[in-house]
Amino acid sequence: MNLSLRQKKLLKLLSINSRFSNKDVARALHFSEDAVEYQIKKLIDIEKLASFSVQFDYSLLGYTHYHLLIRLKNLDLNYNSLFKIIELISINSSHGKYDIQLIALVKNKEELEKVIASVSKVVNIQDISISEFHSYIKRFTNILPQINVEVEIPVNRKNKLYILNTKEYSFSEDRSPVSLDNIDKKIITALLKNPRIKFSEISEKTNINQETIRYRINGYTQRKFIMNFGLLHNFQKYGLYVTQLLVNLKDVSKELKDFLQKNSHVFYAARLIGAYSAVIYIVSKDPISLGERLKEIRRIMGDDLLNMDLIHLEKIEKYIQFPIQEL
Repeated sequence: MNLSLRQKKLLKLLSINSRFSNKDVARALHFSEDAVEYQIKKLIDIEKLASFSVQFDYSLLGYTHYHLLIRLKNLDLNYNSLFKIIELISINSSHGKYDIQLIALVKNKEELEKVIASVSKVVNIQDISISEFHSYIKRFTNILPQINVEVEIPVNRKNKLYILNTKEYSFSEDRSPVSLDNIDKKIITALLKNPRIKFSEISEKTNINQETIRYRINGYTQRKFIMNFGLLHNFQKYGLYVTQLLVNLKDVSKELKDFLQKNSHVFYAARLIGAYSAVIYIVSKDPISLGERLKEIRRIMGDDLLNMDLIHLEKIEKYIQFPIQEL
C-alpha cells in the first residue's frame, strides 16, 4: 500500500502513543478530527496495517523472559495446544535454523522447566536453544522505516499519558516492584483488550469509579509500568520482513550500540544469557537490503563476532506482553 505523507505521520504518532487524542493529532497534522478518525479506521480497521497495543514492563512484577528457539521433527504443528500454555506470551513461526520461536515469561528457572516440559508434550522437538533476557541494547520501537518522517508531537499538559512521547519504549530506572490489586487487574484486562478504550467505557465494564481508573492508569504511566501505548505493525502489509540476528559476541562495543541505536531498520536489540549472547531484530524489504544490513553490522562487530545464526519471521501467532497468570 502506498501511503501519503499525512498517513505516515498519523501512523508514526499512533506508534509513539496511540492514546494521543484525535483532537490533538488533528491539530498536529492539520487534519480535521473526522479525517483523523476516518484514516484510523481505514489504515487500522480496514487495511489491517497494524493493531493497537499496550506494553507493560513485566520485570516490575518479578518476571523475566526466555527465548525458546525450536527446530521441529515434524513441521505440522497445532498452535492451539501452545496457546493454552499461558506463560508463552509470544509465539512466532519462522524459517531458518529454527522453525518456531517462543517467548516464555516466568519468575524463576523452576517455572521455566515446567514451561519447557509443557511445550515438549505438544511439540515434537528436534533441537531447542534457550537464552535468557539480560538487558537492552536498543529498546523496542514501533517506528518502521516507511513511517519514520518528521512530525510534530502533540503536547497536552493536562493529560498525564502524554509523557509517553518518544520513539522507543519508556523505561524506569526505579526497579522497585509493582504489586497489583483486583482493581488494577480489572483495568489492565480492559486495556489489553482495547488499548484505546475510554476511561468511561472501562468504568461501565468494571463498575470502577472513572476517576479511580484515571488515577491508576496515569500512575502506571508515570511509573513507566506502562512503557508504550502504540501499534503492533503487520510487517507484510508494508512489504517488509523481519529477521532475527542471533549472535555470540566477545563484547558489545560502544560502536555497535551507537550504530544499532541510530539504525531505523533495527527495532530491538538485547543482551542474552545462554545459547546466544545477543539478539538483533532487523526489518528489510528484500534479500539484497537484508544483506546490506548484515554486512554493516558484521563489519562493526569485527573480531568480537564468534558466530551468527539467522531466523526469518513467517507469522506472529501470538503476541501479548503481559503475564496473564497475574490476572
